[in-house]
Amino acid sequence: MKNRIVCASSVGLLVLLLGVASVYALSVERNSPGIDYPKNFDKKTAKAIDAVLTDKQFHYLNGLTSYWEPKFETTLVYDGDVASLNNFIARMTAVHGIRVHLTFSHDLSKETGSALSAGSWWVLYSHVTPDVVTIRINLAATKLANLEITLPEFRPAPDLRT
Repeated sequence: MKNRIVCASSVGLLVLLLGVASVYALSVERNSPGIDYPKNFDKKTAKAIDAVLTDKQFHYLNGLTSYWEPKFETTLVYDGDVASLNNFIARMTAVHGIRVHLTFSHDLSKETGSALSAGSWWVLYSHVTPDVVTIRINLAATKLANLEITLPEFRPAPDLRT
């Protein structure tokens, strides 16, 4: 009887540990920049986005991909000065097939907890809005103290009604 209790306890503990491990596996740290795109995402657009994200002129710090449905959200953290940020924005807005949103945070270190660095800016991507790349700018970043964003020239979308 004692052996059965020990065996049942061991099996229960194993099931509990596997369950906890699978929950933690739903979020994965990214040692290098990248996005897991939806299966039907345009390959040329993905390659163009990745070319910006992985360009060595942009100082990548760390990132996280969460495999929670339906968002499958990725956050990538970059560090750099105003010129680097403006170059990043210009390069990303030049990618055809996506929209770039700029958002601002008073202090990204207060949004991150301990999972991510604050950095100068974050790149956010979600499967829910696959044609949107959000650049979240950290107004508390010392390297962005004299922040002046240069917006690229507006390109109107083609009229698809005709």
